[in-house]
Amino acid sequence: MSRPVRRQENLGRQPAMAWKVERWLSEVFPGEEHIYSEYRSLNPRELAVVCAAVLDLALAELIALRLSDSSSEVENFLGLDGDGRAPAASLGARIQLGLLLEILTAEDAAILRTLKDVRNAFAHRVKVTFLSPAVQRPLRKLYRLWYEKSERLMRDGLLPGKPGALGKIERYLGTVPEAGEGLLLSVFTVYQAYFHRMHPRIQRVGSAISSAGPGKTNRRDLH
Repeated sequence: MSRPVRRQENLGRQPAMAWKVERWLSEVFPGEEHIYSEYRSLNPRELAVVCAAVLDLALAELIALRLSDSSSEVENFLGLDGDGRAPAASLGARIQLGLLLEILTAEDAAILRTLKDVRNAFAHRVKVTFLSPAVQRPLRKLYRLWYEKSERLMRDGLLPGKPGALGKIERYLGTVPEAGEGLLLSVFTVYQAYFHRMHPRIQRVGSAISSAGPGKTNRRDLH
C-alpha cells in the first residue's frame, strides 16, 4: 500500500530521545485526511492488530511528552528502546498511565481497553472473524461505549454526522463482518485525529515540590 505524503506541521516537537520503535506522528500518522483510506483495505486481523498498534504508539508519544524531561528514564520506562519488559511497554499499561496523567478520560480509557480486547481476540486465535463469539463480546461492548461518546460529540458539534446514525449498524454486528470493521475504523480514526490535535498541547508535568511553598522552602533545602 502506498503511503500518502504526510503533512509536516507539529513534527518539530518530538521527545528528545533515541527511540528504537516507530515514531507515531512523524513516521506512522498519515495525516487527518488520509486516516480512513490508509487502513480500510486491511484484512480483519490486520485491521484489529494495526489499529491497536498505532494508538499504542500514539499514546507512548503523548506520555513521553507529558513525563519528566529525562530521556533515558522515559525511554526505559515506556519500552521505547524496544524492551517489551519495561513497566509501561504494553498498551494496557499505557492506557492506565494516560489516565493517571490526565491525557485520557475514564471514558477514553474504557473505550481503548475494549479496543485492546478486540485486538487480543484476533491476535490470540488462528481462525477468527468479526463474527466469532470471542470477538463479538468485546465488539458489542465497544459499540455501546462508542455509541454513547459519539452521540454526545455529534450533539455538541465536535464530530460530523447525525445523532443516531451509528445505531443503524448495531443490528448487523452479529451477521455482517463489515459492520464490525466499520465500527473499529470509526473509533480508530477519531482517536488518531484526536491524538494528533492533542499532541502540540501536551504540557510536561512540573516539579512535585513547590519551589516557594507556604514556608518558602525550596527543593534543595530538603536535601
